[in-house]
Amino acid sequence: MRIGVDILEKARFERIAAKDRWIRALFTERELEPISAYSPERTSEYLAGRFSAKEAIAKVLGVGFMGKMKWRDIEVLRSSPSGKPYILLHHFARTRAEELKVGTVEVSISHQPTVVVAFAVGERACACGLHGEL
Repeated sequence: MRIGVDILEKARFERIAAKDRWIRALFTERELEPISAYSPERTSEYLAGRFSAKEAIAKVLGVGFMGKMKWRDIEVLRSSPSGKPYILLHHFARTRAEELKVGTVEVSISHQPTVVVAFAVGERACACGLHGEL
């Protein structure tokens, strides 16, 4: 098992998110789809949660975003109807997970008035197709 956690001050993220080009660099179209129905405050909270989740998942993978991995290599989407986040890994993130034999990544995101926290767990895939501990 591999774990990662990230805590983010919402005010710090709001400075990053103030520029549309940063939003487009950080998030995929599928991640951005739900925000059209949200208030500005809820949009900021939603995106900050996804940003924090990506940081936590990068820690699970043992890499940062300064090298080969791009922000959009990790996609944090919502299950319907529960809203539970689920993860899709692409490009370098997927390759890195395969190298580590991480078959599944789970994430939990929690919001408070001034901070967002995300906790991620990577489970090792076994040859039988089930998941076990690393």
